[in-house]
Amino acid sequence: MEALKTTAVIGIGNTLMSDDGAGVRVLEHLDGLPEHVAVVELATGGMTLLHHLEKYRKVILVDAADFGGSAGEVRFFTPEEVSSIKTVGYSLHDLDIMAVLRLASQLGTHPESVIIAAVQPASLEMKEGLSDPVEKALPGLARKILEHAV
Repeated sequence: MEALKTTAVIGIGNTLMSDDGAGVRVLEHLDGLPEHVAVVELATGGMTLLHHLEKYRKVILVDAADFGGSAGEVRFFTPEEVSSIKTVGYSLHDLDIMAVLRLASQLGTHPESVIIAAVQPASLEMKEGLSDPVEKALPGLARKILEHAV
């Protein structure tokens, strides 16, 4: 019987937009997660995030975010500490994480705990592959995600 997954690490981002793909790419570095932790790749899943939120008690959302830091810098936030994550939208599949979290609260499906793991992008241009500073930040970001997932 599979262990009940009570926590999810959800990677968000567009891998065709350079560093915006960091949230998805860091999932490749997550080794040794406890059995109760699910790994979910949403990429540019849009409102699909809403349906994933209701399944877990704790959610760690991983995304690239411009918080004014140095390229590759990693920070962890609670939703109360931020006003918006996505500043640029390129398609209907893009999402504003904060808007989805507000909707989940209104619907009564908000997880007990939400943590936003953000990496400062260097480039959001249309190209595959991460910038060097963001690529180098992924192992450290993965270790910090693991600490929060326990």
